[in-house]
Amino acid sequence: MNWKSFLGLAPNSSAAEGEHPLTSRSGEFLSALVFLGVAASFLAVLGKCGWMQLVEGEQWTFTQQQTQSQTRHSTITRGQILDKNGQVLALDRIHYRVAIDPFSAAKVASNETGVEGLQRAIQGVLDLPGLILDQPRSKIEARIVEIALRNQQISAPGPHPPGAPLIQYYPVGIVEAGLAEIELLRARLRLHKDLERPVVPALETLLERYYPFGDCATLVVGELRKDRQIGLHGIELSCNDRLKARSGLLSQRTDAGGRRLAEATEQVPSMEREDVQLTIGIHEQALLESVLEETYFSTGAESVTGIVMDPRNGEIIALSTYPGLQRGDMQKLWNQSRPGDALPMMLQALHLSMEPGSVVKPLILTAALQAGLRFEDRVDVHAMSQSFAGRRRVFTDSHLLRDRTLLGTVVESSNIGIVDIGMRLGKKRVHQCLTSFGLGSRTGIDLPGEERGSIKPLSKWSWYTLTSASFGYEIQVTPLQLIRAYSVIANGGELVTPHLKKSFVDPLGSPRTRIISTQIASQARFAMREVMRVGTGKTVGGMVEMAGKTGTAKMSVEGEYVDGLYTSSFIGFAPWQAPERIAMVVVEQPDPQMKGYYASKTAAPAVRDLLEGVLRLDGNRVQQALAATDPASLLVPQRHSRHRFDSTDSLRRQGEDDPRRIDPLVRADSLGRRERTGEGEAPAWDHDD
Repeated sequence: MNWKSFLGLAPNSSAAEGEHPLTSRSGEFLSALVFLGVAASFLAVLGKCGWMQLVEGEQWTFTQQQTQSQTRHSTITRGQILDKNGQVLALDRIHYRVAIDPFSAAKVASNETGVEGLQRAIQGVLDLPGLILDQPRSKIEARIVEIALRNQQISAPGPHPPGAPLIQYYPVGIVEAGLAEIELLRARLRLHKDLERPVVPALETLLERYYPFGDCATLVVGELRKDRQIGLHGIELSCNDRLKARSGLLSQRTDAGGRRLAEATEQVPSMEREDVQLTIGIHEQALLESVLEETYFSTGAESVTGIVMDPRNGEIIALSTYPGLQRGDMQKLWNQSRPGDALPMMLQALHLSMEPGSVVKPLILTAALQAGLRFEDRVDVHAMSQSFAGRRRVFTDSHLLRDRTLLGTVVESSNIGIVDIGMRLGKKRVHQCLTSFGLGSRTGIDLPGEERGSIKPLSKWSWYTLTSASFGYEIQVTPLQLIRAYSVIANGGELVTPHLKKSFVDPLGSPRTRIISTQIASQARFAMREVMRVGTGKTVGGMVEMAGKTGTAKMSVEGEYVDGLYTSSFIGFAPWQAPERIAMVVVEQPDPQMKGYYASKTAAPAVRDLLEGVLRLDGNRVQQALAATDPASLLVPQRHSRHRFDSTDSLRRQGEDDPRRIDPLVRADSLGRRERTGEGEAPAWDHDD
């Protein structure tokens, strides 16, 4: 066959009789063209398939996977915050958002009894087991009906206003993860089967920051910003990088209907978050907050601040201010662009710069002992005034100093006597004493916002500054700096760094900086014990043999000291010979018409109650000695408080006559029995400065 025959151009000898030859050839030609077209198309398709398979295979595989998969962020919780015993103070709880599709619900058919389809759907959704409604039921029902009517208007023929899409998702409440979630999902399947269409979209995963102990330890633990990206204050802020949850990206293969075909795979891995364990004890913290609350109301103060610490290593056991921020207060102030208003209600142990008054006298005592003075050395109490360069200054005491010695000056808190000692030491020694104890410099606590305080450089000290600083004026310090300084005396002479995290690394390194010798620290502890036994703290009493020092300082307003405005403070530690706990309470502006303003009447009783309480809790040597003699005494008394604990907690009330008083049994170690000598002495001696 030649090419003409193949194309149908050659004469066809087999053509039917009477048929024109050209007509036969045209049909054959068209058939050939069709054949060639089909063959060419087949070759083209084959070539394209080969190209897609060999050259573009990876690209089309990726496109297929993207079409048949859904991506979502993995659910990862923020790190937990724990107390020293592992009690959870903050954690994330998972729950799920439940919603209704008003557009689909409006298409539900009425049942045989005549109940409208939309009403059936609404009732079925709101009756799902475990559902916690966001709003009152009637309000939710009315809103869903309103949305359904709006959707009906939008979907009807005719022009519609721009930007008016159908609403197919309206949240109605939440369900907790776990058994409640499983039961709700089962009921959801039954509901969809009964209504013959889905009306409840897929549940949305939500994370909520939960604080099991409510407002207790709010100022220490802090709280999260609403977007959960950063803490607003406290540990939630300072440890945000460790606690923060960094979600990964998951890919889930599905069919056209969205049903899952395989387990989700992790495209972008999530970042591990860390838990943070604190040195805080939740029972000690609750006790502190209760004591501060009672002190606030009983003294009529402007604010009360307390700290409980282990003087041996700087671990803070409890820390608070009353009145303080409660959970959610900071977020409200943040939303109102008023975060600065929260400062007076935050931890004043870090933020309050104050003139300390007589609590600096034990520190001056250590400088005198280092300079070679002895307890029995006499002081000049007749020099009630000092003069220098033609300037004269008068000093007064609220009582007559009976023991006119170096020891008596501190025990009886004599301003005249301590000024005499300060003048003997000179500016350089007094300045070095105060700064070496860490006053006027940040302590390095692992919380943000610590104030520095202020102690003038030595070059700017005058004789007036020297005499003032000797009894706690013309210097600005924070309560945290003071309790740190007293810890040096309590632990035998070493400077520690207050901290709240168990994993804290002391920037001072090891060994710690020694400030005073062990012998001088021991002498200072003895002097502070005498303060409580026969001195200005004599009327405080208590069952724990405590050492401490009172301080009551006038407050300065615009450079002038104002009568009637005082800051009362007290620092004490126990057992005084080998202290395990040290506590400080600062009472700002106590009402003189209530308990008075002296620290022995306001701050000192609070510290006594704190030390009696925390030394009876588990985990210290005094407690172990008590357990061997009187197991029943292990219960810790509880005051009235806004914090509620169930019967399993170790904070419990003992007796109705005086729930604070610990039974006066003879104690092992340093908890010896000592009868109180009376409620007070003559008015001339019933004082504290």
